Amino acid sequence: MDTAEQFQVDDGFLRQVYRLTLILAVAVTVGLCVYRLPIGLSFAIGSFVSLSMLWSLEFVVRCLIKPGKSTKAKRWIGLIALGKYSILFGGFYFLIKTNWLNVYALAGGIGLVQVVIILKAIGMMVSILRHGDSTS
Repeated sequence: MDTAEQFQVDDGFLRQVYRLTLILAVAVTVGLCVYRLPIGLSFAIGSFVSLSMLWSLEFVVRCLIKPGKSTKAKRWIGLIALGKYSILFGGFYFLIKTNWLNVYALAGGIGLVQVVIILKAIGMMVSILRHGDSTS
C-alpha cells in the first residue's frame, strides 16, 4: 500500500470512528458511573444519541443518494429527518423532565463522535507530516 492510500478517508474511516467511539463511550461511562451513576448514564445516553445520528446519516447517504433519483431521495431524506428529529426532541423532552439527568454529561456524550473524528483527523495530519507530503 503506498502512502497516498494510507491517508484516504473511506469506509474504513467510519468503521474506525464507530469502534473508537464505542470504546471511549464504554470506558468513560464506566468511569463516570463509578463516580456518580446519573452522570455516567447521562454520558451513555448522549453517546448513544451521537452514534445513532451518525449511523442514520450514513444510512441515508448510502441508500438514498444515487444519481438520477434526486426528487425521490429528497422526499425520503425529508421524511427520515423529520422522524429522526421528532424522536430526538421527544426523547430530550422526557430526559429533561427527569431529575437525575446531568446536562453537561449528556452534552459530552453527544460531542463524543465529533471529538473522535477530530482526533482521527489530527492523527492523519501528524502521520502525513511525519512521512512527508503524500501527494508529491
